[in-house]
Amino acid sequence: MKRTYKMLSAVLIGASMLLSACGGNNAAPSGNAAAGSGEKTIELTLTNSWSSTSTQAVDVVRRKLIDEYKAENPNVKISEETLDNASLKTKIKTLAAGNNLPDVFMLLGSDARMFLDNGLIMPLNDILDEDKEWKDGFIPAAFNDFDVDGQIAGAPIQMTSTSFVYYNAEIFKNVGYETFPATWDELIDALAKFKEMGITPISMGNKDQWVAGSSLLSALGDRFTGTDWFNSIRDRQGASFTDQPFIDALTAIKQLSDMGAFNSDINSIDHTQQRTAFYNGQAAMFLEGGWAVSSVVNDAPKEVLDNTHLALLPSVNGGAGEAWATAGGSGWAIALNSNLEGEELEAAVKLVKLLSGEKAANMSAELGDSSGSIATDYDKSKSTPLFLEYLDLLEKSKMTPVYDIHLAPSIIQVMNKGLQELLIPSSGKTPEKLAEEIQEAYENS
Repeated sequence: MKRTYKMLSAVLIGASMLLSACGGNNAAPSGNAAAGSGEKTIELTLTNSWSSTSTQAVDVVRRKLIDEYKAENPNVKISEETLDNASLKTKIKTLAAGNNLPDVFMLLGSDARMFLDNGLIMPLNDILDEDKEWKDGFIPAAFNDFDVDGQIAGAPIQMTSTSFVYYNAEIFKNVGYETFPATWDELIDALAKFKEMGITPISMGNKDQWVAGSSLLSALGDRFTGTDWFNSIRDRQGASFTDQPFIDALTAIKQLSDMGAFNSDINSIDHTQQRTAFYNGQAAMFLEGGWAVSSVVNDAPKEVLDNTHLALLPSVNGGAGEAWATAGGSGWAIALNSNLEGEELEAAVKLVKLLSGEKAANMSAELGDSSGSIATDYDKSKSTPLFLEYLDLLEKSKMTPVYDIHLAPSIIQVMNKGLQELLIPSSGKTPEKLAEEIQEAYENS
């Protein structure tokens, strides 16, 4: 408990500086009589990242379901705020600092313990137990990132890898690789040849900082350290970020940076913009999670889409991790404010079930994405070859931890900022120095 409240104190200090900038949502549930109808109006606040302009299935599906909910529940007024992922993370912490959270909101697995331990959100155990069909519809491992000592912090909305290689097979064939490189040395060889051709080897958009951590380091780190090392870090059983295998993983990223494998504007564009160079045939590959499949299908030119395939990062010499593994998990869930009660709680639960249940899973599958629940009734003829390739790879792969799901936000902040610097060859940041900084943040968390 001491560690939990230390984490909350850090959030309070940092978030208090952001209150005026981010504004506030009054999360106190309320209800008024609907004008002229005699029916009580139930008011809910909802904060999410489901952009109305996005082509990603997770966004498209939730936008449609929210519209459906509003149509079927005209007495429920939803005050909604939609932010990008980076702003959402900040806003939720800011609102938590003022005990002013929305009624319904997206929650990261890394925040689950702190929010539960401090009574900010409602455990979903009883609600799940009361609706067996909804509970049993989730993928068995979907709750892993939101299970805090037996308490369920939220309803998962995705179950996917954060680290797939999206690559243009035709471009790889042009440098002599009929299949994606199986070893790190082969990958380095291919990337060097792309540089000679004037092709960007890896397009990456790390403006919001999380891409290098979630889509590159989490998977590559496990190649070097193995999962037992990370479990020891997470459970504080003796492992250190200054251990050589973790430094080796950072060194591999530094190797990519030093050889010019990334685009020069890597820290100025985001994860959606990183796909542009790939779509234009100017980049050989990019790293992102399974959620990008639907966007690639919808946005890539046909000649690029026809040559787009998925792979995992290759094996590394002497690494302790498994080669056929990728970082993954649930990532985000939908949480309920602990202040909810009565009709407001009933309306909020109905919304959460719709956004996370079987219907959401079926709609996601038809658009080329997975969900936290199992898709059981969808038109498989609508599934694209890339989506089927994704499902096959997801089924075959072992899931390893995603760092920013399991580690304290204070650690991730230092890690992600340091990775931005490591990705700039002229920054002077070394793998050893970054490892020391992460370890210091870890010890202070």
